[in-house]
Amino acid sequence: MSSHKSEQGEEKSEGFSLDEELKSLDVRDLYNLVQNLIMKNSEVHRLVLEWFKEKAEASSVAEEVAALNDELLMEYWEKAENIILEFNEYGGGPEDEEEEAYQWLDEISELIRKGNISSDAKIGFLDDAFVEYDIGNSGFDDELMDIFFEICDTKEEWEYLVAKLAKSPSDWRKKLIMNIQKDYLCDERAYLEMRMENLHYGMDYWDLVEFYVNKDDLQKALETAEQGILKGEGRLTELFQFLFEHLAEERDTANIERIVRVALTRKSEEKNMLDRLFEYYKAEGNYEKAKEALQKAYKIMRYGNYYAEYNKMKAFLRAADWKHVEPEIFKDVQEKDICDYLRICMDKNLKEAVLHTILNPPEMQWGMKNKFDEFAAKLEEDFPERIIEYYWQSAYRNIPGGNRGTYRIAAGYLDKVKRIYVNLLKDESGWKKRFSGLKAEFKNRPAFLDEVRKL
Repeated sequence: MSSHKSEQGEEKSEGFSLDEELKSLDVRDLYNLVQNLIMKNSEVHRLVLEWFKEKAEASSVAEEVAALNDELLMEYWEKAENIILEFNEYGGGPEDEEEEAYQWLDEISELIRKGNISSDAKIGFLDDAFVEYDIGNSGFDDELMDIFFEICDTKEEWEYLVAKLAKSPSDWRKKLIMNIQKDYLCDERAYLEMRMENLHYGMDYWDLVEFYVNKDDLQKALETAEQGILKGEGRLTELFQFLFEHLAEERDTANIERIVRVALTRKSEEKNMLDRLFEYYKAEGNYEKAKEALQKAYKIMRYGNYYAEYNKMKAFLRAADWKHVEPEIFKDVQEKDICDYLRICMDKNLKEAVLHTILNPPEMQWGMKNKFDEFAAKLEEDFPERIIEYYWQSAYRNIPGGNRGTYRIAAGYLDKVKRIYVNLLKDESGWKKRFSGLKAEFKNRPAFLDEVRKL
């Protein structure tokens, strides 16, 4: 406590000094102070633990650091658990609480990464955390499982996690167990036993294929992939690709054609496999077979990218063959994808047809945002007056009954109209007259007028 002397020489106090008072406390009073703070604010308990941990780390007292890590693990979990428990009850919660829970889980992950947590503490954490994980209604399940995988290190800990997962079996949990057996416990026998009992989806077979590949057992991998393309459900992409690449390397044409037939029969990966078959025959120099695969691939297309397929055939097929099939494909693209049809028309310099279509689009095309803008941009110089009308109508549709967002879209189209009037037609007065008329029409829409003020 500081002081100074008055004119009469008397010493006067300047006030209370917390620093001096704390220094004057004996051990018992200091203990009582900290305990009192802990009782009044739970945050103090965590802060005191972190203070002791920093002190122990500075002194390199490993045993004390480990003990404090154990305490902090459960301290951080308690903070996260209080929120996750509530989220489990209601199926979610406030965003700020969600962020706080993630922050505490991040603290746990950071503690794990630094290491030095006892196995007993890890087991205790798994016991507590699995109570909330098993409920599975909080939205934190993936984050918790990541932490479970981070915290396990020893064989005993991994086995304990497997036991926890096995108590409530599901396809997802079985997959996790098999990953642990294969990648962390290196228990090939247990993995294979469980994997063989759980071969349903294509990705199940692919998991087993990868296992055999990593074991350098190519024959088993190929046999498993063969079974997978015949029996597996769902995604079969990796299995077909694995088999095709192997067979192509072996130049085993008969079996390549066989697995392509399987793909077509199972209606899985048909297009991809026919594309691969085309590339294979193309590399082999077998024009007729490549042509057959290419045309089959086009016929089974179910969506999009017709323009690319059109050009692919155009580039590969001989002139006589292309002349024969092109009209049919051109008509087919027109029916299936109007934009790809217009792209082909542009390549064929059929600009009048493109202009007619974008000004008189098929009924189903109206309302599709900016559907034909790319073609209008390419036709500006050839048909400036007609493209002005395209842009003007596109702008106008966004004004009546509009809002800030649609007004902004309208302003974008009007900017294009202005550019054509001024730069291409050299008719700035025509633009000003027409734009003034539009503003007068919508003079009671201040938001619209604000969006177009720069024009």
